[in-house]
Amino acid sequence: AELPPQSHAALRDSLLAHAVRYSAGPQVVLTQLCLAVATLALHMEAWGQAVPELIGRFTSPPAEALAKLPCLLELLTVMPEEAENFKVAVMPRRRDEFRGLLRGAGPQVVALLGQVQEQCRGSSPLVQACLRCTASWLKAKSVPADCLMASPLVGLAFAALDDQTLFDEGVEMLVELVHFSKEADSHAQLVAGIMPPVLALGRRYDAAVQAGDEEVARALVRLFTETGEQCLHLLLTQQPEWLVSLAACLLRGAAHPDADVAEITFNFWYMLAEELNGGGRSLNDAQRVDARGLFADCFRQLLQALRSLVEFPSESDSWPADQADDFRRFRYAVGDVLTDACKVLSSTACIEEVYGALQQRLPAFGADPAGQWRSIEACVFCARQMITSNEPAFFTAPVVHQLLQLLPTLPAAGDLPNTAIRTVGTYANWLSRHAEMLPQMLTYVTSGLQQQRNAAAASQAMKHLCDACAEHLAEEATMAQLIQMYLGTLSFSLEPADRVDLVAALSFVVSQLPLPQVLPAMEAIARPLLQRLQAALEGGGGPGEVSVLLEQLCALLGKVSPGARPTADEVARVPALQDALHPSVHLLQQLWGVLEAIFERHGGDSRVMEKLCRCYKHTSRNTAQGPFRGDFRSLVPRLLPQVTGWFERQPHSCFLYVANVCLRGYHDAPELLPTFRETFARMSAVVFRLLSAAPTAIPDNPDVVDDFFELCSTVLRLHPALLAESELLLSSFQCGCAALRIQHREANRAVVGFFEMLLVLRQAGARGNLSPAAFNGITTLLVANGAQLAQELLLAIAGLVPPARVRFLSPVLKGLVLVDYAASRSWLEAAVQALPPGGHMDGATLLQAIYSAEALARDDRGAGDRVFGQAAEAFSNACRRRRLL
Repeated sequence: AELPPQSHAALRDSLLAHAVRYSAGPQVVLTQLCLAVATLALHMEAWGQAVPELIGRFTSPPAEALAKLPCLLELLTVMPEEAENFKVAVMPRRRDEFRGLLRGAGPQVVALLGQVQEQCRGSSPLVQACLRCTASWLKAKSVPADCLMASPLVGLAFAALDDQTLFDEGVEMLVELVHFSKEADSHAQLVAGIMPPVLALGRRYDAAVQAGDEEVARALVRLFTETGEQCLHLLLTQQPEWLVSLAACLLRGAAHPDADVAEITFNFWYMLAEELNGGGRSLNDAQRVDARGLFADCFRQLLQALRSLVEFPSESDSWPADQADDFRRFRYAVGDVLTDACKVLSSTACIEEVYGALQQRLPAFGADPAGQWRSIEACVFCARQMITSNEPAFFTAPVVHQLLQLLPTLPAAGDLPNTAIRTVGTYANWLSRHAEMLPQMLTYVTSGLQQQRNAAAASQAMKHLCDACAEHLAEEATMAQLIQMYLGTLSFSLEPADRVDLVAALSFVVSQLPLPQVLPAMEAIARPLLQRLQAALEGGGGPGEVSVLLEQLCALLGKVSPGARPTADEVARVPALQDALHPSVHLLQQLWGVLEAIFERHGGDSRVMEKLCRCYKHTSRNTAQGPFRGDFRSLVPRLLPQVTGWFERQPHSCFLYVANVCLRGYHDAPELLPTFRETFARMSAVVFRLLSAAPTAIPDNPDVVDDFFELCSTVLRLHPALLAESELLLSSFQCGCAALRIQHREANRAVVGFFEMLLVLRQAGARGNLSPAAFNGITTLLVANGAQLAQELLLAIAGLVPPARVRFLSPVLKGLVLVDYAASRSWLEAAVQALPPGGHMDGATLLQAIYSAEALARDDRGAGDRVFGQAAEAFSNACRRRRLL
């Protein structure tokens, strides 16, 4: 791009001469030379007939054409590829022009490739190159469909599948042909020419599976799948019989024993199920009913194939951990396809299919549980994926009752108990309508907590059951049993996440208790946790142990949510409930001293402090809505001075977040305004000291940058006077300018959001919630320091931040321009001149665009915003192409 235009032709001729020289190889050298020619053609606007000129140059004289043919085919292959290579630094206009030149040459290229195919059938390397070249042009959508149909190229691709040396290239071309057919004007005619030979490949697939040729089978399944996905709408609406035949081919692919091959088909089944269920747009309601009947048998066969796929192989016991994890991830992908099948057949029908298969296998399992558990577990796993909430028949189906009755009676072998327990949890919504089965199911799930391998499944199942069935479990006697169960698990070796799930499960039930019973139940759950915390603090317990216990307390504080304040009868029986606060607020007050002790012991550990702050945060969120709304407010005058003092001793970002939560939740309480003012001032002073302590302080503390500027934005939005009428405004502004370069995504977004809020407030003026003093403070700040912000903005857009963030900077750029047109233009002109010389012209183009009448016009359709955004993107792209910074 930096070569003088008068030298382009000489460079082109030199590269072409070298390419001809290496036409016979080595291939890697030939490819690199051809890429250089293609890149030059993309840059070289004067070479407007590049493809026809190349064809003419390399096909004459005829006596030399065959020798130069490999070079010509390689050139034609890479030309469309380079048109889409965005590493090549050209303007979008030139790229579009080049694409148009390729489309114009498409008929000539198709004709040439057809001649090559006819004349060079005996040369496998040339036929391979011809197939690759055709695929490249198809991918670029640079050939007309009518020329393609009239050429022998499509037949060549299908014929190549019978030649081992051409098979891969033939499949790639056919896949690109299928994608091309979706875009072609002659869609139906082209698909009609493709479908019969594609369907005939089913026999070829069967032969490949029988011969154990996995690579051929994989390639053919990919071709079947791409054809089904790309042509689904056309086939479903015009040729459904072809789609049924294609689905039969894909069924064989879904039944392939290799999981990687079978998984290729999964997206097709999703797309087909969406169309049949009403999520697509191809069919009307009447057509959809007929189509479901047409494909019902296909989906029933799919269920059988999927059941086999999820069955653990016999050697699974000896798998390494990573292989076992991969298979479990694959099973969840199969689970999604099972859900798709339920959309077509109904969940009840699918469960009946699986339950029937389960019953057939029970005798063999009963005779040899250790050897036959895998087939039973596969059936149970499939049933677990077949739940629904949108099918009334599901909740009354006898087969569901029979399935759940069966699960606790199955012998414990292999992974079967784990899957069965998870299945019980998955059916929690069904059990909420059949409460008579809950005691049996709870006993079964609780038994799983005693085995390490089943504990995670049991804790999650318990959480689902208690969430869905809380109203059936919220009796004093039942709650006592649940708490005894919970206390019994304290001696089990459970993972931290499993213990959190158990506490959350109990919290759902506690929420449904009569209000006088809620706090005692919470205290009973919290008591052993507090005892362990105190023991850890007194006995030198590590931060990991303390974090785990805090996380469980946090789940209790955040999940217990009573539905109503005390009734008159409850107050009469328990007068203390008259002005009772939310039980979580009461419990947090009881925990206060312990939380202070945790800070004193582990204040330097950010992980522990994060868990500690979550106790406050989740309690506040838990009381933000509902009948106890605002109860956390009573703690704010005590909490904010506490966390402010902690932040002054240990500047963890989570303390800033607690202040933000309190401000967002209780900004409308005038009595708290002095507390908010003092907290914000003291915390800001700590932040400014921290971020100015060293040249790398800002990138070294991204969490503090993130939470501080989020807090600043909240202050500007809810109480702008706290910042705009104080000396903190200038320091925050300068700190933000320095932090605009930070690479951390969330921190950078918070800084940009702060400037955007500041400029929006300035623009709104008296129409917003700004006092005259706050408006004047922001205006004075921007007039005095706008040049600094302009320079940092331009540097960020030019390349100091990732390109994906430029769209967030353009609103700030527009807000700065609107402060004062003349002053902002002088700031931005100075910022452009401060760039390296290579960016001056692009900077001038940016300024011309953003100060245009279109950009500055006031309208409700966002046209001006789009101009700013497009101009910033163009400037950023130009600077990055030049590697300006």
